[in-house]
Amino acid sequence: MTKKQLVDSILHQLASEMELIANAAKAAHDEATHDEELHKNQFETPGLETSVLAEGQVRVAAELREALDAIKELPVHDLAAGEAIALGALVETETDGEKTLYFVGPKGGGLEIELEHATIYVITPHSPLGAKLIGRRAGDLLPAPAGQPSVRIVSVQ
Repeated sequence: MTKKQLVDSILHQLASEMELIANAAKAAHDEATHDEELHKNQFETPGLETSVLAEGQVRVAAELREALDAIKELPVHDLAAGEAIALGALVETETDGEKTLYFVGPKGGGLEIELEHATIYVITPHSPLGAKLIGRRAGDLLPAPAGQPSVRIVSVQ
């Protein structure tokens, strides 16, 4: 898997989610402004509830658009050996023998990308783990709370 393939998969998933949310927002708006809804009395509120739902979906679509734009602008290149983790890094960690892949993006945290039989989790520097990873290098151990296993950074690309 190349980093370009990964970024393309992230962009595709964000665009798909944005389209799905935009369609749901439009449907909710259409339902809230339908003639039957406009003529109901003050105690019948499905139209109001639907319009609030549509507003929330519009906000989510805007956040997805921001994530899409931010990731499109992200330079895609592999980091040199020994280089510190920064935006655009693909990081492999190991905890108790289990390895996990993370992509450090400017936005879009929480996405899970399936690519070539691997799951890659998108995190941002604003997340607790992302904040701990930024500036670290392969071989570093992340501080762990008492009683928790340590996290070792295996590789950085």
